[in-house]
Amino acid sequence: AGVVEDGEIAYVQWLMGARHNREVQSYFNGTFPALAENEALLESAYTFPRARGKGIMAAAMARIAQCGRGIGARFIITFVLHTNEASLKGCRRAGFTPYLVRRERWRFFFRTIAFARWSEGMPYPFKNRLLEPAAPSMVERSALKTR
Repeated sequence: AGVVEDGEIAYVQWLMGARHNREVQSYFNGTFPALAENEALLESAYTFPRARGKGIMAAAMARIAQCGRGIGARFIITFVLHTNEASLKGCRRAGFTPYLVRRERWRFFFRTIAFARWSEGMPYPFKNRLLEPAAPSMVERSALKTR
């Protein structure tokens, strides 16, 4: 968790290693890919409203990601909704780069999830304002990876 000068919590996020694969897959119902032994998942970030706009997210993410070494992770993966410009920028400032795209499609109450490698030429969404928004039945998140 990130803390501001007055001791109040400003930011929280979960760090889960490969040994938690079974629990992550069970709880999130396949929303995330299974982690390799040298990977960890950084997920469910939240910056409290009074701490937003102060760069706390990037600093806290970078510090939490460093804790991944203690659980055997060389790579840290996090997923961000492709329309969440502030979080994408914060992840980039924390040292993360695009890695995967997760696409969720809903049809008649059934969800399918597909993961695809991020293409080298794909821009961040905020670099290309001409990107069309995702269809209502599709959610796209970018997985960002750091060393």
